[in-house]
Amino acid sequence: MLRLILVLILAPILAACSSQPDPLIISTTPVNDTFSIKVNELDVIDTRTHSYLYRHKKGDDKATFAPTQQPLTDIVKESLKPLTANAPKGQGLKWYVSIEKALIDAKVSAFKYELEHHVRIRVEAVRDNRRYSNFYTGKAQSSGALKPAQATIERQFRDLLNNVLNDIANDPKLRLSEREVY
Repeated sequence: MLRLILVLILAPILAACSSQPDPLIISTTPVNDTFSIKVNELDVIDTRTHSYLYRHKKGDDKATFAPTQQPLTDIVKESLKPLTANAPKGQGLKWYVSIEKALIDAKVSAFKYELEHHVRIRVEAVRDNRRYSNFYTGKAQSSGALKPAQATIERQFRDLLNNVLNDIANDPKLRLSEREVY
């Protein structure tokens, strides 16, 4: 009888711990534009080989995965929108943004969790016959007791992505001024 009661109590708890994670809701804030030179064309692509953002590693080469609710390319493009200006296509400054890495690695045990957030974005700026490209990276780690709340995972990744996108927006070399040569 005692075993039956224990099974009835522990079964829902274990089922909740092993459930598939929901898609992550990532929303960034628009970047602050401190330059007068606007981007006339902005292309964002995702070059990752996988479509998930969250990877929960389990033992013996097992893992569960969760994508973002909205494509990461749309999230990045929306955040960089304040940098753009309406100009005829093909003229002025063009940015080619590629998401090289965006991943949250989670290791969860019975009593604690560890999260590693990674973001790596490559931006190539082109104006006429001049080009400049650079990689912008960010990494964050966190840990805590028991299982991480989905809101915590989303908030930590959003903060990291916002920091990387602000680094991109505030890099003067990406603006390729018409008068300066790099």
